[in-house]
Amino acid sequence: MSTVTQLCLQPRSIAEVAAYLSLPLGVARVLVADLLGAGLVLVRDTLGEDATWEERHELLERVLSGLRTL
Repeated sequence: MSTVTQLCLQPRSIAEVAAYLSLPLGVARVLVADLLGAGLVLVRDTLGEDATWEERHELLERVLSGLRTL
């Protein structure tokens, strides 16, 4: 679990966590849910329609980085 909390020091999607740990998405989802229940991580909403260009660009960069690790 400590590896997951370390990964979550920066905002990441559950898909990114799964990719970094080489875990199925469902397993990563359960791990993050357990950490959320213990108050060890925060879950944020996805970008809304009012998101800035910079926020959208940062999200796309993180997605691209996650895909490259696959």
